[in-house]
Amino acid sequence: MRTSSLTLAIGLSFTAAAGLAPEPSAGTSLRPWPAQYKIKPHETHRLTPADVVGPDGIVYPNWTRCGMQGGIPEVKPFATIESYGGRADDDADDSAALERACEAAGQSGGGAVTLGKGTYYLDRPVTVRNDNVVIRGQGAGNTQIIFRYALPKAGITFFWPLSGSRIGRNTRLELHARPSGLKRMQIWMDDREVAVWNSGQHSGNTFSFASSVRNASGEIADGPRRLQGIAEYTNGTKLTTEIPVILDSAFNDTRPVPDSRGAITFAGQGLQGSQLKLAKDGHRGDLVLNLQSVQGLRAGDCIVIDGPATERWKKLTENACQWGAYRRYETVIEKIVSETVTLSQPLRLEFPVVDGSYIQKVTPIQRCGVEDFYLEQTENLWISSVLFSFGWNCWARGVTVKKCGRFPVYGSQAKWCEIRDCLFDDAWFKGGGGTAYTGWDGCWDSLMENVETRKMRHAPLFQWAASGNVIRKSVFRESDGQWHSGWCNENLFEQCRIESVADHGSYGFGLWASPPNDAAHGPNGPRNVVYNCDVSSPKAGLWMGGMNENWLVLHNRFVVERGQGVYAGTTSFDHIIQGNVFVLKDGKSPMLFLSRTNCVGVEVRDNRVYGGNGQIASGPAKPLVMDGNQVFPLGDGPRPLPAVPSIYEWQQNQARASRR
Repeated sequence: MRTSSLTLAIGLSFTAAAGLAPEPSAGTSLRPWPAQYKIKPHETHRLTPADVVGPDGIVYPNWTRCGMQGGIPEVKPFATIESYGGRADDDADDSAALERACEAAGQSGGGAVTLGKGTYYLDRPVTVRNDNVVIRGQGAGNTQIIFRYALPKAGITFFWPLSGSRIGRNTRLELHARPSGLKRMQIWMDDREVAVWNSGQHSGNTFSFASSVRNASGEIADGPRRLQGIAEYTNGTKLTTEIPVILDSAFNDTRPVPDSRGAITFAGQGLQGSQLKLAKDGHRGDLVLNLQSVQGLRAGDCIVIDGPATERWKKLTENACQWGAYRRYETVIEKIVSETVTLSQPLRLEFPVVDGSYIQKVTPIQRCGVEDFYLEQTENLWISSVLFSFGWNCWARGVTVKKCGRFPVYGSQAKWCEIRDCLFDDAWFKGGGGTAYTGWDGCWDSLMENVETRKMRHAPLFQWAASGNVIRKSVFRESDGQWHSGWCNENLFEQCRIESVADHGSYGFGLWASPPNDAAHGPNGPRNVVYNCDVSSPKAGLWMGGMNENWLVLHNRFVVERGQGVYAGTTSFDHIIQGNVFVLKDGKSPMLFLSRTNCVGVEVRDNRVYGGNGQIASGPAKPLVMDGNQVFPLGDGPRPLPAVPSIYEWQQNQARASRR
């Protein structure tokens, strides 16, 4: 029995009074795989450390280690930006001063680089590579950062290397070009093509492209060379640029290259070492993994666990998307004995040997943050405002972002991060390809709280293997909520207000989960939770595309102009829809539509419907349980008042009590 003390303490106290019988087996053959996530509290043999039995008898994901471990620290000041040459309100570029100050802070063990009252300007992206560095203003109303990196009038430039510099065969060659209508970029060295980029389905507002000399189509001799960049556009326009460089094959270029993905990027080193394959399947709830080899690993290492999206797995999940990461998790090795590793947290998914599942070491940047300033971008370039790349235990607090180029504050391959008390207002570009999002992307066990967004495309959002994350007590105006892609699992929207619109690139649903036949996104995974939220939308309140197992939709209000309260796509099964209020204004739609016969095992309890067509559920499948639901004439529909307003806080309180 894989059962944590917290799970047992909470679960067994409920079981005695529950008296629940196992679910009937009818319909189980319609499930594409054996169900795992809808567990009853008396089934203690099925509970794992990844599960927590809630006060309502529903088994939830375990969010007890979500967010900054130990909370956001109060970091002591290290130096002012003025100490390194920056100055407010002089219209000069402060990027070099900020970068120097951050590097000095990191090399001295950490601290906060403080910006005074007034306006500072960044004409180049700033990259932070050291742990324990904080960039701190005097409040969003007092300290302004204006990010004004722009392309030259010619519309094309080499961001790196600098003109006339010595380069090696591993030097990063990064070309920037005007994004609107861009269809192709090329890098040449003299008469040799080095690399080419062609626009595709997810190109969005791409303006940058990078490669290195070693990718060239043929051998290039050392010595003075011409580095050429070419950008071609859909209207037939062609832009070119050229700089002199000196190629030296003996030069191993270790210079840190500025990271152009963010106005301010906190950049970890990322993946390190070999991919070490599992010797035995990793199961949901496991804390120990058996590997074929532990070469290069030691206790305390940060790792990623990955289950590749093989053809076998894509066939099982009917996944039409040919790219992306789906089954992935990051955690810490606590102990190594022989060829086994003990993890600091339980797995949330299965990682089978048959798919070549492996672990790999990760070297993140840790304990960095941004605090108390306003940041605005002046150019329509696909650059995020603040990015935590491979960032662990990093945070943003008290930050206002106006007109981000891609994302306002974002994590990528990040863990245990927090974004709180922030305002994100509008974005330059809201087309496809991944832009104007607020949420967690390829992130794990991270927390967003007390955030307000305006005119984003998709907010709040989870995508690409994101799991164990919580977005709560926040307001999202003029955007839709999304599980946007990539088998997101065990995430929580809680106490959020979402005012969806069919504008700014949003889809118009209150909440939307990508379907398996979506070649751009693929399906989403099990046990995502929507708890005590207030959602209004032009289209269906919650649209689940399919392959969704045991989603928990509890104590929310959905106000829908046209469409169902909840739509379940193909093979969407074992959900619990309980204690919600649905206001359906079109007079034609049911509360719940089960679109396929394989939408089995759905429990529908104690919901109130105002308006609609008078039906609680319709479609080819029938709910497993229908109990206590009520239908009323169209009216305002008051918000539910759950006995426990926050399941996240309830778990935190239970965890603290169990440690005492």
